[in-house]
Amino acid sequence: MKLCVAVLLFYMFQVIHGQPDYQGFISIDCGIPLNSTYQDSITNIVYVSDYGFITTGENRIISSDYMEPSLAKRYSNLRFFPHGPRNCYTLRSLVMGNKYLVRASFYYGNYDGLGKPPVFDLYLGTNYWHEVNYSDAGAFNWMDIILVVPTDYLQVCLVNKGMGNPFISGLDLRPLNTTLYPEVNASQSLVLVNSNRFHMGPTDNSIIRYPSDPLDRIWTTYNAIPNCTKISATSPMHNNLRDVYDVPPSVMQNAATVNSSRIDFSWNPSDPSANINSKYFFIFYFAELQHVPSKAVRQFDIIVNNKTWNSRPYTPTFLFANYFSGVVQGMENYSVSLVATKNATLPPILNAMEMYLVKPITAVATDPEDARAMMAIQDNFGVVKNWMGDPCTPKTFIWRGLNCSYPPANPSEIMGLNLSSFGLVGAISTNFRDLKALQYLDLSHNKLSGPIPNFIGELSSLMFLDLSSNDLSGPIPYSLLQRSQNGSLSLRVGGNPNLCGNGTSCRTVRKKINGTLLAAIVVPIVIAITLFVILFLLRQALKGKELSERLLVMKMDQHYLGAESSLTKN
Repeated sequence: MKLCVAVLLFYMFQVIHGQPDYQGFISIDCGIPLNSTYQDSITNIVYVSDYGFITTGENRIISSDYMEPSLAKRYSNLRFFPHGPRNCYTLRSLVMGNKYLVRASFYYGNYDGLGKPPVFDLYLGTNYWHEVNYSDAGAFNWMDIILVVPTDYLQVCLVNKGMGNPFISGLDLRPLNTTLYPEVNASQSLVLVNSNRFHMGPTDNSIIRYPSDPLDRIWTTYNAIPNCTKISATSPMHNNLRDVYDVPPSVMQNAATVNSSRIDFSWNPSDPSANINSKYFFIFYFAELQHVPSKAVRQFDIIVNNKTWNSRPYTPTFLFANYFSGVVQGMENYSVSLVATKNATLPPILNAMEMYLVKPITAVATDPEDARAMMAIQDNFGVVKNWMGDPCTPKTFIWRGLNCSYPPANPSEIMGLNLSSFGLVGAISTNFRDLKALQYLDLSHNKLSGPIPNFIGELSSLMFLDLSSNDLSGPIPYSLLQRSQNGSLSLRVGGNPNLCGNGTSCRTVRKKINGTLLAAIVVPIVIAITLFVILFLLRQALKGKELSERLLVMKMDQHYLGAESSLTKN
């Protein structure tokens, strides 16, 4: 029991602090209070607050009119973004080059009382993901994307396009084996449009996800096949697609069939961003669920927009999953037909399917080392401004104060930083040393303190450095002075009274400091000695007065005794 509690506490600590849990999951409930965490009652997945992933936006609760007993907790609140054109979540501690499924969830629920869901764009880093455009205030919506991450972090950005404030209800990340979805690589991703991942299970609109699907894909029931009949397996399914799509047995154990020789249905992307060049990737899953009599034959062709995908008539294998996949393009509506061959005695069946938009990775991000350095500098100094998302790209969202290069087909590099009057406080960040292409650095008119680090002189590309009007101290590094003298660096360090090497020798500065320090030490000592002497003299004076009074008393006593003796004699 104690071990279970310890594991759960460790698990929660990890996810609260922005790290994936022991499964590699990141599960964020957007809009709940700081450090909040809870376990979902259906999936048992632990959800955490988004405060460790973003610094902008405001929390809201949806309208009470949309609160229902069956409503998942993460949909009862949201985070919206009334300020700035781009607001980004940062998911850290990922494995560069690995595949992940990222899901953004939205439930408007008329949280703002306007009764009009906003329209905005989603970006993954520098690349456009999809438009968020839902007219139904009470509809649950989510978007999945499967991608290869180019760095050890990933940024999900909501971009305001002037049609209402962007918002988000939940954000999830799930790791995938690198062998899964082989169509996904460094140059293209797959976007699940309008939740088009279907199983053919019971007609109760059931949803299959984690833990039935260990990858936490969401499979919804497809009920658009006319006059279909649902059948189920009576024996356990075998998952033989583990290295390709890893479709779970719970998805494959049901299928749709018909009483005729063909299954026909159509699919409309309903995608406002689609055009004639848009490509879609379809996957159809099949498995025989019934014992087929020896003289019976289930055999059919898979036809998409009048094009047959199978090279020879296809017969599903009993309790073993199989698939057909392909890319389609250039249509507003796609027709799918499963047509029994002339030798078939049984109708076609369909167990599951997925429809993805193929999304090329076209935008080149900032050099990973530069981007990582800038995020660390942001954390060091607490800079807000518009510092979120990729530092340099897209150009329309470049971070304030940055000047970047944009070489064709290569990562952007940070060439200049103008952080003058940015309110920077503390020591100069060591992360500036990682900006290898930096030519211009202006840190003037801030409250920087401490010494000038030696590494600044080692930035070989640096041609201009302004550190004026700060509170820097100590010697100016020799490398900077040398480069300033030979003309390879324009150096400004005025307005730092405790900095030496700026027309003042360190000895002079030390003398001033030592003189001030000596005065600070000596003056109190002199005052203390003076007070001691005065108190001593006063005490001595009091002692002298007391002695005189005692002598006078003694004389009076002697006189009295003498007089008394004379009287006695007489």
